Amino acid sequence: MRLYNKLNTYWKSRYGKRVQRIPVSTGLGCPNRTPESGGCIFCDPSGSGFAAESPDMRISRQIETMIGRTEKKYGEDLFFAAYLQSYTNTYASEQLLKEIFDQIFIDERIRILDISTRPDCVENNKLDLIQSYSDRADIIIEYGLQSVNRNTLRDLNRGHTFADFVDAVERTKKRGLETLAHIIVDLPQDSLDDVVEAAQLLSALGVDGVKLHSLYVVEGTELDRRIKNGTYQLLDFNTYLEREIAFLENLDPDIVVHRLCSEPPTEGAYGNWGLLKVQVIQAVEEELKRRETYQGSQFNYFNR
Repeated sequence: MRLYNKLNTYWKSRYGKRVQRIPVSTGLGCPNRTPESGGCIFCDPSGSGFAAESPDMRISRQIETMIGRTEKKYGEDLFFAAYLQSYTNTYASEQLLKEIFDQIFIDERIRILDISTRPDCVENNKLDLIQSYSDRADIIIEYGLQSVNRNTLRDLNRGHTFADFVDAVERTKKRGLETLAHIIVDLPQDSLDDVVEAAQLLSALGVDGVKLHSLYVVEGTELDRRIKNGTYQLLDFNTYLEREIAFLENLDPDIVVHRLCSEPPTEGAYGNWGLLKVQVIQAVEEELKRRETYQGSQFNYFNR
């Protein structure tokens, strides 16, 4: 029994060999990180790009470096997904974005262009530009969402609504580009019902992939301040497991799970209940097996 639609298995079936993501840092900022708004309460100062090279390094050089490291680990018989990870990778002029994208395709093994951004930062001209690279690679646009609950999004200071997300996904899909949603399943502001509804809404929208995140805390953030002054309490591991499994059970089985949980930076952050990422993944998979359940086991709520 397939527990969930795992990314590595899906990509190997689709492309015929291993596909390895290589992180790329563009140095672009975020429209929500201003002195007025302050950004999301959990936002890492590095833009969650701690695995990438410095944005001061030319992008083509970053890719060469990351490919070299990957080849030492996995050999040369593989494909790559260039992953524009940090901050909001459409937060620039169309001309600057073109200069960035033109540096990406330095190796014929780069088969995927994976762009992480916000749903309120993808104007049509930018989507048209991204679509123009479809003849060079398959394209994924990752949209940070985190929750479908309006009040939660407001408290997280996300600076966008679920309606913004729906609009961005629809306009992206019309251009034949793949869409992916980021969801944090253990937000204390959300209920189990919110998590289930997130899975159902993403399934209804027909997103191609999801990244599930466990909430971790970067020191010095607003989230860290709230926890230390006692106004915010992280959920326990059993509650996280319950929500993670409920999300998977209600998710369309065809949607690819690109990530099952977060991996906090090794310094300056805390979370994941003191467990390694691999231990969290093992716990989720073991619980799925124990319950004899799987992704999509509750996917019976559409009359189609």
